Amino acid sequence: MNPIRRVVSVVCCLAIGSALAVACGGSSSDGGGSTAGTTGDAGSGPTGTSGATAQAGSGTAGSVANGGDTAMTDAGAGGTTASTGGEPAGGAAMGGAAMGGAMSVAGSGGAPATACTGDGMCPMGTPYCDTAAGKCVECKGDPNCAGTNRPVCNLTTHACVRCVDSTQCTMANPYCDTGTNTCVKCLADANCAMDQKCNLTTHACVAACTANSCGGQAPYCGPAMYCVQCLANGNCKAPQGTCTNNVCTCDTGTSLCPGFGGGGCFDLQTSATHCGACGTACGNGQTCAAGKCGCPGGGLACTLGGGMGPGGAITQCYDSSSNPEHCGACATACTGNQTCQAGKCQDGACTGGLTTCGKACVDEKTDFYHCGNCNTRCQANQACVAGVCK
Repeated sequence: MNPIRRVVSVVCCLAIGSALAVACGGSSSDGGGSTAGTTGDAGSGPTGTSGATAQAGSGTAGSVANGGDTAMTDAGAGGTTASTGGEPAGGAAMGGAAMGGAMSVAGSGGAPATACTGDGMCPMGTPYCDTAAGKCVECKGDPNCAGTNRPVCNLTTHACVRCVDSTQCTMANPYCDTGTNTCVKCLADANCAMDQKCNLTTHACVAACTANSCGGQAPYCGPAMYCVQCLANGNCKAPQGTCTNNVCTCDTGTSLCPGFGGGGCFDLQTSATHCGACGTACGNGQTCAAGKCGCPGGGLACTLGGGMGPGGAITQCYDSSSNPEHCGACATACTGNQTCQAGKCQDGACTGGLTTCGKACVDEKTDFYHCGNCNTRCQANQACVAGVCK
């Protein structure tokens, strides 16, 4: 090609802009070599026969292929151009970056961007970036777990754990259970005294047994020849009526919650003392439904008082439609001779055939809190029907 025409072609590519520059860009080889791969695909273009060397960082135009296309290699933007054979240089080279070429991550083979490339991109809880996996993790080494009761970094899961091998355990619990990454007393019978067995559920050394040598809380000689709580469901009693791994566990639908006497099994969906979670107790008069505390009969839960001790804050249920101390809202009290009707304080007597109970206007036929008379409140699992709790 005429040298003048080549210069004109280069100037045109620079002037048109980034969209057309991509079509004009991409490296080419001289003397019959084939055109290089797509712009920005570092390391993937075919080999030419005699490619010319571009000046690093100068943006100088490369040699022209037989097809008349102009090669533009900005070596300063992403690495150097190979001087022999027309092969693109390795690494994160940016072919034609000054004119809109796409950039590929070094060594990634064109893989998508990862979730993190540095610790600064990670949130609390998983504050370190595992750049190899491209994700935020809890730890990358033991120093990241220092000062906790889980001082060792599991380099497989990148989580802080108690141990990954027994050298990290103490004399009290000298063996590492790698399944749970916790230190335990035994992993096998060999870890216990001669007259003991290793309970593989609790990893505790327990007395070896014969058919008639067990009693107390572990009255049965189990298949591993140590005393256990149960051998089958028939050895357990409701609500802990299920034998699981030789231990009586809570029946389906209930959970074991700690407490006095070893705790017990509770339905977290309905238990007023363990509503939704163990230890979550509902307020006075409240019931638990679908794991949430609430007042029966459409009542309103109001928390009154404050401080600690017997005079502290308490939560109780009130009929806000008629209670003059909590009329329509917990903090709304009627004054003087006002009555509370339909959740509003009003002057004068009750209307609409409602019964006056003090300053409360109620329908004794349906009112959960005043069923049949002013002083009868139905049980939590009842409703007021025709003046009778059922």
